Amino acid sequence: MHEFRMMEDLHKLQNQFSSLWDPFLSAGGSAYPSLNVHKGSESVTITALIPGITPDSLDITVSGNQLRLSGEAPTFAPKTNFGANRVERFQGKFQRTLELPTEVDPEKTTAEFKNGILVLTLPIRESVKPRKIQIQTN
Repeated sequence: MHEFRMMEDLHKLQNQFSSLWDPFLSAGGSAYPSLNVHKGSESVTITALIPGITPDSLDITVSGNQLRLSGEAPTFAPKTNFGANRVERFQGKFQRTLELPTEVDPEKTTAEFKNGILVLTLPIRESVKPRKIQIQTN
């Protein structure tokens, strides 16, 4: 067995095994793009690695505590008559939906894109932020 093919098969097996514990992957979702999600006291910050994609090709939708990120990663293929020995980079259309740790305010959400890194800052909705209750005494 060719060593690259064997590694590819092991990678597929690892993904199938991992999907047993990840409901997102077992439901047929794609783990592209890779995301980091951080919840602070005022906002949720999401960092997505999407190299080779232009900001115009992205569609970002926020509703309540759901984020949907979709777009299309371009296909990079050399102009030769040779077939690919190994393809690891994602290419084609993608869509990723995830549940945020809390409800956010889509009107105040900001998105920055630089060098293939998308940073979303989603302020937490005021109505779900913890509030200190003042005790009244007579």
